[in-house]
Amino acid sequence: MESLRLPATEEFSTVDEEMVQTFRNTISYRDGRYHVQLPWYEDKVKSVPSNHNAALRILERVVKDLEKKGLYDQYLDVFKKQEDEGIIEEITVTPEDFQNYTWIPHRPVLKLADQTTMKVRPVFNCSYKRANSIFLNEAAYPGVSLMGDILELLIRFRANKYV
Repeated sequence: MESLRLPATEEFSTVDEEMVQTFRNTISYRDGRYHVQLPWYEDKVKSVPSNHNAALRILERVVKDLEKKGLYDQYLDVFKKQEDEGIIEEITVTPEDFQNYTWIPHRPVLKLADQTTMKVRPVFNCSYKRANSIFLNEAAYPGVSLMGDILELLIRFRANKYV
């Protein structure tokens, strides 16, 4: 707001203050990298149901489609590269515990342009939800709004010679 020369009219709410403080308290530096906990609405994240069966069906469809297009190995290589770089990690879950986790379905996005180095990449769907339940994105704290009142900005552009 200050950089736009607009008065800060909105203070952080108590929830925002608590989330920002929790975020700051969880910052740690390990193995040459910074680590933080993702900020969640605790009451909501506990009510996100397991979606194991649906995620498995989506995965089966994705694999079948990629194999048909001859892109399965290339798609799998993206995950292997991410694992090698420490972006993702493998977890071990026994089949009887599958229902205790929330799974993130993914699908491939294909780029056919010659200048792209990655022809296929995964896109994760944290908005997947079952009927009458919340989805993972709803349980995640989105952060404080850093955007000013857009109407006030538009008026300043229209009413002043310099903004």
